[in-house]
Amino acid sequence: MWAHRRLMNAHVTPPRGSVALVGLAPPDLDGARDAAVLAGARVCSNPGQASLILASASAPVPEGVPCVRVGQGGQVRLPGDSALLVSLIAEACARTRRSGAVWAVTGIAGGVGVTGIVRLLARERGRRRGVRGGVRRKERGARRARLGEAVVVDASGSVPGVALAADHDIPGVRWADLDASEDSYLPSLREHLPVVGGVRALVGDSRGGAAADDPRVVASCRSLDAPLIVDAGRWDERAARCVSAIHADALIVVTHGDLEGAAALSATCTAVPPPCPAITLVCAGERWGAGLRECAPGPILRAPTRPGRELRALMRALDSVSSSSAGGAAPSTGGLLSIEACHA
Repeated sequence: MWAHRRLMNAHVTPPRGSVALVGLAPPDLDGARDAAVLAGARVCSNPGQASLILASASAPVPEGVPCVRVGQGGQVRLPGDSALLVSLIAEACARTRRSGAVWAVTGIAGGVGVTGIVRLLARERGRRRGVRGGVRRKERGARRARLGEAVVVDASGSVPGVALAADHDIPGVRWADLDASEDSYLPSLREHLPVVGGVRALVGDSRGGAAADDPRVVASCRSLDAPLIVDAGRWDERAARCVSAIHADALIVVTHGDLEGAAALSATCTAVPPPCPAITLVCAGERWGAGLRECAPGPILRAPTRPGRELRALMRALDSVSSSSAGGAAPSTGGLLSIEACHA
């Protein structure tokens, strides 16, 4: 129901995006390059930073990066499938355009308050958007959710997670309603998500949730045209691949401020470095010392537990990091799903 594999018209407004050509030889190389030009994409040399890889049937490519195999034994044959290839490139590049920042929140261990921080951030972004739009603060629920504030994506793997147990009967699409074999979903997905705590949220229910390595997480983040706040659960390799794949502008890592917290943060971030600018939050009520300052991947702030000074400080830091990320180099690409080249 929520699959979205339509081919775009070849005559499109040039999107922002890049294409990497891997293992191709003339004439396929020339045909692929011409298709990229027609789609308005630039050719880049780093497959890990591409919106789409065009590769020969046997060429190795980075795991999970969107890829279309070109030539003998591949998904498209040139020059016969040139129009199809242009459409696939255009669609892949168009999905690099976002209407707002993407923030991921993770914990160095369980029980550090990641879910509460996600809820606070989502409500604060919604409140700011509502104030700018001239909406009264008392307006809640679905009306506020239509204004374009952040969407929460619960990739913690837990149920109810970001949602509360009392939210189970709120109508809307849950993780179990999404097909894991699809690389993207209908743009209308956002409007069919349940309103949880005043914001749209993609959450689990009694049928299950989704962890950071679930392919539905990346597919949904690619399909939701909105600022995103992603609960990526515990920081590990799975969360790192997810954060990279969704092109997060900022990562929030929540930890304890004591020596054990500093040691865990140091070991984890050494083994799995953050793929984007990071902010370290120390659990509420805890102090931190030189050990944490030495190993923290970015500025250290106190984790907010309610609206107020600490939440405003975090929002300022995130806005600053997101602005820097938007003006910097192209984001890295990790665990995106492959794009199937299907004939209409």
